[in-house]
Amino acid sequence: MIKTYLTNTHGKTHSGYTIDILQMFKVSRHGETERFQKFASAGNRMLLWHGSRLSNWAGIFSQGLRIAPPEAPVTGYMFGKGVYFADMFSKSANYCYASQTSRSGVLLLCEVALGDMNELLNAKYDADNLPKGKLSTKGVGQMAPAESKVTEDGVVVPLGKPKEEPSKRGSLLYNEYIVYNVEQIRMRYVLHVSFN
Repeated sequence: MIKTYLTNTHGKTHSGYTIDILQMFKVSRHGETERFQKFASAGNRMLLWHGSRLSNWAGIFSQGLRIAPPEAPVTGYMFGKGVYFADMFSKSANYCYASQTSRSGVLLLCEVALGDMNELLNAKYDADNLPKGKLSTKGVGQMAPAESKVTEDGVVVPLGKPKEEPSKRGSLLYNEYIVYNVEQIRMRYVLHVSFN
């Protein structure tokens, strides 16, 4: 399922590279599952991609994903300060910043409790001030995976090939999902990949 998710969600605008999976691990950080439980019943749980440069991974593995960690380079907060995810593998893979001399990358697949989302077509830099009743923000893209699979424990995996969403004409090509509370995140898989 993960290989299908990776292959199908490599965006056509990210065609400058291909990916080989070198290693894949199922992971569970100590205490993360327990703290996630309070959001597990919120509904709308998805398995989403998160990419980061190699220099950030020691901190991510030891402390978990954090909101605006001071040691991580700022890549912009289009929807406020939060933890950003994607349903398109290549959107997250681009944040690995691989190069000809450093082809390795690491990505996470996380179970994210999104709950009721605040859907936005364009940037809103204070989106972390969520409207009452909303648990997350979705930056709605013009293209999105057309099909999803639901796992036995109710997690949605948007692993279909991308399809254009004609009614979604905002500034984003692909969806972004942002949570502002790290307790809504549970790491599930780590992928070590090579960019070709």
